[in-house]
Amino acid sequence: MASAVINVHPETIRFPLMEKPLVGFLLAFMAGTMDAWTLGNAQTFATVQSGNVVSSGYWLVQGDWPKFCFALFSVIAFGLGSLVCGVLMTIMLRRKRVYTPQVLTAQAAILALLGVLVLRGDANPHYVAYAVSFVAGAQGNAFHKSHGMLYGNVAVTFVVQMAFNFLIQSVFSRRGINDEPNLMWSGLFFLVLLGFAMGGAIGFLIDYLTDGVALFLPDAIALILLVIALAERGRPIDPTPGGLIG
Repeated sequence: MASAVINVHPETIRFPLMEKPLVGFLLAFMAGTMDAWTLGNAQTFATVQSGNVVSSGYWLVQGDWPKFCFALFSVIAFGLGSLVCGVLMTIMLRRKRVYTPQVLTAQAAILALLGVLVLRGDANPHYVAYAVSFVAGAQGNAFHKSHGMLYGNVAVTFVVQMAFNFLIQSVFSRRGINDEPNLMWSGLFFLVLLGFAMGGAIGFLIDYLTDGVALFLPDAIALILLVIALAERGRPIDPTPGGLIG
């Protein structure tokens, strides 16, 4: 996907908390840890729904109905998370209130509950995976931008595409989105990829060394972001409406 130079008036270039590169890295890290748990314990993806969609088609042809239903329901759970979060976001925006603290609070509460259930051994891994996919869907809908740029904090394929797109565009033109260097944008997307990879690696390691503690890692990240968001009251927090695609 080629990028064009887009000139934006300097006064409109304001990047709130949830669009900052470091936050994008943390959200990607969080997504990677969620995938690490669901893949290791339920053999499905919490965030990468392209894998679940392909799996559902594969198991459908194989006639393996339990696996087909599990992959399909994982996609539906992700979609429902996005749907519910979309309703919350719309209500909050119409009331001219920020929605980030509420979304982060809900994420942290659900992940903490799931972690406790897993530690107690009272939870079916498939049901936990559905709930984690629900959380991931909400996260993807609420926080899908980094530095004013749509990037998909739970969609790795798009991030890979844009990282290499901006890298090659930097060869032809220094200037890119928001009149900022294409190479900088490439670096931001590679930073998000690093977050995904690190989250997956550390999540798998914790899950291997412990029994159920791994789900508390994305929970901790959500709580950290919540504390930061509450401290930023009075400043731009929610991602701005719309987005730029290079």
